[in-house]
Amino acid sequence: MMRLSCLTLSFNGLFRAGKMDVFGFLSKCRALDLDGADIHMSSLKDFSLPHLKEVRRRSLDMGLSISCLGVSTEYGRSAEAIPAEIEKAKKAIEVGMVLGAPVLRVFVGSAPSEEPAQVKAAFDRGVDALRRTAEIGAEAGMPVALQNHSGLTSSGDDMLAFYNAVKHPNFTLLLDTGHFTGRLGPRGPKIPGTNYGDYYRSIEQVAPLTQFVRVKFYEPDGAGKETYINYERVIDILRGVHYNGFLGIVYEGTEDEIAAIPRCVRYMRSVMQL
Repeated sequence: MMRLSCLTLSFNGLFRAGKMDVFGFLSKCRALDLDGADIHMSSLKDFSLPHLKEVRRRSLDMGLSISCLGVSTEYGRSAEAIPAEIEKAKKAIEVGMVLGAPVLRVFVGSAPSEEPAQVKAAFDRGVDALRRTAEIGAEAGMPVALQNHSGLTSSGDDMLAFYNAVKHPNFTLLLDTGHFTGRLGPRGPKIPGTNYGDYYRSIEQVAPLTQFVRVKFYEPDGAGKETYINYERVIDILRGVHYNGFLGIVYEGTEDEIAAIPRCVRYMRSVMQL
């Protein structure tokens, strides 16, 4: 059964303006009749035990699952930065265990340049760092999922290359519908010569392995339908592999969040029920 959640960063404007905190976000998720709350580390007030326990209790009181915890790591650009980035992931694993998050989302990042030798070195650094992160997660009891969200993960082939190279039982993939090449519209990688055929093929490649799906919205119309992604087709792909997990809405548009996100929720509910 597919369930629906939303990422804190969808309300980034309100968070930055001081008009929403993580508790207000949980209340909004409840008001939208969502099944879960997808939390980014940057949206928490702090990482103290009292705060994390209150977040977990509030989510329980509202009948919301913590669907995913996200941390933004960069393993590709610099070997020197990796120890600090792994420490960041380690802290996120500790936070996630208190919150009861089922999976930690990480990034591998990008190469410092597109020169082939630099890309190969960044890939190797990323594989090693992801494996070490997965090992830390295994000790704690939290799976680690790589999200396609950088130059090193622009296609399904890229994601499968990391999956096969890391080859750790505690390592998995997270499917981001917005960040595969071939899609028109804002954000996401743009590689010349790719098209929507490449884009949907990447989704088909990652779908059988993913434990969580981020559904991106950039320009939802009046009914909440996304302009640049055919979510009926995406849901058909997920049903074809018997996906049983969360769809996490991520709104990255320019329209007012309070006005746009409820339409996105209603639209995704309607697609999920087809």
